[in-house]
Amino acid sequence: MKKGLLVGVVLVTSMFVFSSFAMAAIETSGTIEWKIYGSNEKIDGDEVASPIFKYGDVRMHYDVMLTTDSWEVLFAPRIRLDDDPQFIEDDGSYIKAYMNSSSVMFKPRLDYAVFDVYSGIADGEANIPKEPGINFDIPMKPLDMTLEAVVNSTAVYKNTGGTSGHGDMETKFNYGAGLTFAVAPLSVGVQFITTDVTSAIWYGSAYGAKLEVDLSPISLTAEFVNWSPEFSWCNDGSGVYGKVSYDLGAGLGNIALEYKGSDKNFNGVWMGPTDGDYSKLKGEYSYPLAQSVNMVVGVAKVNFGFGWGDFTEYELKFAASL
Repeated sequence: MKKGLLVGVVLVTSMFVFSSFAMAAIETSGTIEWKIYGSNEKIDGDEVASPIFKYGDVRMHYDVMLTTDSWEVLFAPRIRLDDDPQFIEDDGSYIKAYMNSSSVMFKPRLDYAVFDVYSGIADGEANIPKEPGINFDIPMKPLDMTLEAVVNSTAVYKNTGGTSGHGDMETKFNYGAGLTFAVAPLSVGVQFITTDVTSAIWYGSAYGAKLEVDLSPISLTAEFVNWSPEFSWCNDGSGVYGKVSYDLGAGLGNIALEYKGSDKNFNGVWMGPTDGDYSKLKGEYSYPLAQSVNMVVGVAKVNFGFGWGDFTEYELKFAASL
């Protein structure tokens, strides 16, 4: 009898779940990118070989979203062809529930980054450890402002405060918060992150500000980030990001000029200051080859700040929307 009751409960629950999915709207979208890359980089005066075609330069993103009035689910596999290889990874899937005036999102890999300011050592922007976490979105009406707060946790050893060690362990929490405000043609945002995990690349705290201006056909983006590390051998560092793009119109494409720069401390992250500042100035032209197919040509002048000097890198990328 108990077994029959259990089967009945499972069947009713399954019917409810499947009927809920049946009533949900389904949307699919995706992109595939293929890139040719090269550079004349040198290390200590020696040329660095630059393979023109690499496995990692072919990537495919494909999203499947299910939505109702009260929730949405996104399945977002990222197919990446690497030397390893790691064929499929997930960096975007989530479950989101809508309440009266806010939403809560559960995400299997939460990477809350402070904008686009870049470090050559970390090969990316300041962020909290990428762990499963919760993201809160709270609109603040009638000011057209949105407060975003995220939290996740990392298990660490008490004797080191990091993910390597021995003996007893404890849970450390990582936090992020952001506030955005938009009044056409301006959008302003601030973000803050902090982590107490000693083995995290961005151990400490970071904050940043972002300004976007849409003066069609011209758009502008400006960002600033400051990082305050907890490492005893590191000092506060900062970086900037800027981009100007111009839409040529009439199917002629888009041109853009982008700059990323960070000082020695920000560029060195947990390793300590680099020999020099990081900088990258990039020019880019995007042209629509056909409907949903773009060709992007880019040339950049780069200095990693490692004492190797400037070098030039170039790329030709084809991207198709699916």
